[in-house]
Amino acid sequence: MRNEIIGYQYAERIKSELIIGSKMIMVVETLRESELEGAKKTLFAFLDALSAETKMASGVTGVQEFTLVEEKLKEIKIMIEEGYYQEVHANIGSAISYATTICARTMSSLMKDGLM
Repeated sequence: MRNEIIGYQYAERIKSELIIGSKMIMVVETLRESELEGAKKTLFAFLDALSAETKMASGVTGVQEFTLVEEKLKEIKIMIEEGYYQEVHANIGSAISYATTICARTMSSLMKDGLM
C-alpha cells in the first residue's frame, strides 16, 4: 500500500509539472534569437529537474511508466533543440498520459482498500 501512496504522489506532481512544462514550451516557441536561446536554457533546466524527479520516482516505486516519462523527456529536449514543436507537444501529451495512467491505477488500488 505504501508504494501506491508514494506512486500516486509522485505521479500527480509529475503530471502537474508536465502541464507547466507544456505551457512553458508554448511560450518558447513564440520567441526568436537571443530571447529564444535564453528561454531554451531555462526550459532545459526545468526539464532536467523534472527528469531527476522522474528518475527518483522510478527508483523508489519501480513503476515502469515513470521510465517511459523519462524517455519522453529526453526526446522532448532533442526536439526542442531541433525546433520540432509539433512533435514536442505530442510527446509531452504522451508523457502526461503515462503519469495519468499511474494516477488512475494507484487511485483505484487505494480506493479498493478504502484509503481514498
